[in-house]
Amino acid sequence: MKTTDQNFDDRKGTFKKNIYGTSKGRVREAVLTRDLKQYIDFNLGSGKTLSVLDVGGGQGQLAIKLAELGHKVTLTDISEEMLTIAKQAAQDKGLENINFKCLPLQELSQSLNEKYDLVLCHAVFEWLEKPREAFTILNALCKPSGAISFMFYNKIGQTLSNLVYGNFDYIRAGMKAKRVVKLNPQSALEPADVYQWVSEEKLTIAIKSGVRVFHDYIRDVNKWESDVDNILDMELKYSQLAPYTEIGRYMHLILTKV
Repeated sequence: MKTTDQNFDDRKGTFKKNIYGTSKGRVREAVLTRDLKQYIDFNLGSGKTLSVLDVGGGQGQLAIKLAELGHKVTLTDISEEMLTIAKQAAQDKGLENINFKCLPLQELSQSLNEKYDLVLCHAVFEWLEKPREAFTILNALCKPSGAISFMFYNKIGQTLSNLVYGNFDYIRAGMKAKRVVKLNPQSALEPADVYQWVSEEKLTIAIKSGVRVFHDYIRDVNKWESDVDNILDMELKYSQLAPYTEIGRYMHLILTKV
């Protein structure tokens, strides 16, 4: 693991509260869950047991959901403390079809002697020093008949957000923060660059969604709690429609082999 790659051992409580315990987290989980269900049901068959690798899966929210559906899941993360939380959550649900490995993404090819039907990697690449190299590793871990579920911090969404909030000097400075905030993503990816990686790796985009395409711009932030069901409904409705897909704070792609 590179020292510049991020580990959240000392932020596990804050991570759970700020990422998963908010309307932002609910939107993220809803879009990812919907997309994965669409792909699995229509392409792999809802009754098939899949081998699933969740790379950088943290506290295991999605990994546990997939294990509950009967799939065989391996969850990896570089944080022992995150994995401890995930293990306890799985034990609480009586799940035996999920295992846990404390490994950085860069070591997965050497450490795992298996290719997977479905490889998940969500909100990991914005913390990596060499994301392009990591993308090749993800592809190598996927079976020829499998798929990659890849969510990344979107440079277009980051730029739009800072334009809306009037952070013009920050944009002119290349959106590089003077002071690093631990839970703020460090490096957004340009969708055009990701599409180029997809082409170079001989993958194709099966599903594309924006994540938080309008949530962050709601003027009355009290609605994040008081009207969350309508927010979720509208986010799901517009997340796969152009041009909204391109402006999400994150973008989710389900990729298959060409």
